[in-house]
Amino acid sequence: MQAAHCALVVALQYAPDDPQFAVATEHLKKAIALSGEYHQLFWSIFWKTSPERVKRRVRQQCNQLAFNAYSNMIELAELVNKYAAVQTSAGIPEPKQWREFLLNLECAFEWLEREHPQEINSKQLSLI
Repeated sequence: MQAAHCALVVALQYAPDDPQFAVATEHLKKAIALSGEYHQLFWSIFWKTSPERVKRRVRQQCNQLAFNAYSNMIELAELVNKYAAVQTSAGIPEPKQWREFLLNLECAFEWLEREHPQEINSKQLSLI
């Protein structure tokens, strides 16, 4: 998750500063916040010495954070595609540093899918 978090932070630096792209930027910021929260939560306990119930609770919370971060990234990707389609159809050239933005976004997706395949494909519902 840390590699995906870093790629998302770099992607934010290259994101277009366009009012039409504001909602996509908000999804990107939310994904960054969730991936950062995942990292903090995961390293908040000592895994070798913590009781099993604590490990289970932290694992469950981390799984939810990974799923939510990936969901925000999916929303972001859909908005990026719509933005690119509108820009292309209007004949507007791609924004400055657009390719760097897309590359970092693609890396974040790849790393998250590789590191957390089970967490991002399904979400465990609580029975409370």
